[in-house]
Amino acid sequence: MWTQRLPQKAGIYCRLSYAPDGSLEKVERQEADCRALADRLGWALSEAHIFPDNSRSAWQRTRSRPQWDRMLKSIEAGEIDGVIVYHGDRLIRQPYDLETLIGISESRGMRIASPSGTRDLDSPDDRFILRIEAAQACRESDNISRRVKRALDARLERGLTQSGGHRAFGYGVQTGTRTKAIDGVEVQVPVYDMGQQVPEEARILFEAGERLLAGQPQAGVVRWMDALCTTTEGNAWQTKTLRNLCLSPRSAGLIERDGELYDAAWDGVFPREMWESLHRYYADGAELRPHPGRERKYLLSGVGGGQCWNDGSWMATKPTGGRNRKGSRIYYCDTCRGVGRNVAHTDAYVSGRAIRLLNSPELLNELSARAEDPGRADELAALERRRDAVRQQIESLADNPEIDAALALVGLASLEKKIKTLRAQLGASAEHRLLGRMVGITPEQWEATPIDIRATTVRILFGVVLLPTKRRGPGFDTDAIRVVRARTDTSPPLAGG
Repeated sequence: MWTQRLPQKAGIYCRLSYAPDGSLEKVERQEADCRALADRLGWALSEAHIFPDNSRSAWQRTRSRPQWDRMLKSIEAGEIDGVIVYHGDRLIRQPYDLETLIGISESRGMRIASPSGTRDLDSPDDRFILRIEAAQACRESDNISRRVKRALDARLERGLTQSGGHRAFGYGVQTGTRTKAIDGVEVQVPVYDMGQQVPEEARILFEAGERLLAGQPQAGVVRWMDALCTTTEGNAWQTKTLRNLCLSPRSAGLIERDGELYDAAWDGVFPREMWESLHRYYADGAELRPHPGRERKYLLSGVGGGQCWNDGSWMATKPTGGRNRKGSRIYYCDTCRGVGRNVAHTDAYVSGRAIRLLNSPELLNELSARAEDPGRADELAALERRRDAVRQQIESLADNPEIDAALALVGLASLEKKIKTLRAQLGASAEHRLLGRMVGITPEQWEATPIDIRATTVRILFGVVLLPTKRRGPGFDTDAIRVVRARTDTSPPLAGG
């Protein structure tokens, strides 16, 4: 009697739909079960063709499955003649995937094996059964999706997000513990009330947002947070982690669903206006930010620091005795090479001017007079929405001939001008918040403040220009430094300086 030839080069396909921690353990279990099945069936395995897709959805057609694609290429190249899978739904959950597999495997004698049996893709009867199974798997996925969506809708109506996941920084007061089985072992895990703020974490996150808006570089804020705490998972802070927290709707007491924002059942760490300002900070690259990639070491070096009198270049620093010799450092212009000042003496002089101004009564009065208008952020958000709508109209002029293109362009230009003005005003408000924290500072407190905050404060208060000096010998020539009060908006300049 004729018997079908056993595969001589079979591959194994494993897939785990959800692995939030990146664990491969369950995928490895599937592989072990597939190897045992291959032994029972007498199929020869090809060790070069093990295809593990970890944390990959087969139901979402838009979701990439790299190992699935590699397996299809191996089949098409004739490298394998069989596939062993832990269960049929690990391989296929969409009819589209099955038809792709059948099309590539046509006339190749390709066989599929799972604990439920083996299938020959060249057999019309087996293809019919596989198509029914794929349709059933697709229907089950649709049912699960519908139930999950309805559950999320019900939670959204109560101002809640989906349950589970890691505790978000700033939220989650522990209310008890529960028993959870992990790899067959029962362990006690904490239970958190995610609607309650953790006061100390919320305070740190709020101040981190204020520091960003005031102009402190992200790297400096991250170093400050590292000195106070870790993330909720015990890791060191990263700029990406901070960015995600600042932009998360949760941090503003909001829930985002399908591009829409809804009020949450918990209070936000950031006021809505501040949260939107943080979004603009990250989206626009905020002109107030120094470059975050390098740690600032000197008060006036780099962009936003001291400028050369001759050509306006930003000042750099170098050792006085050359780059490889120890000694004092100087600010110098790397373009004209005609201006140089001792770093320590220059910083001391400029710091003294800043401390004196920060302790002047006039400064506090004028900062109070410039208190931020709480409606500016809402007005800016409304203008940006109108601008986006006008842009869409302009892009669709071919489909909407009734729109006057000239008027639309004029309207867009007007909106852009208003948006630019409001952004400048909000930027000035961020500067004033920083100055408000620095008012009344003592020399000792000034020296204890991080250098990037001091540098930002100086940049807000002054424009520092270094001139060539004709003076020779000991002493510091203060006449060769111009410290000019900076103008950050259209309001009258602050007193002092």
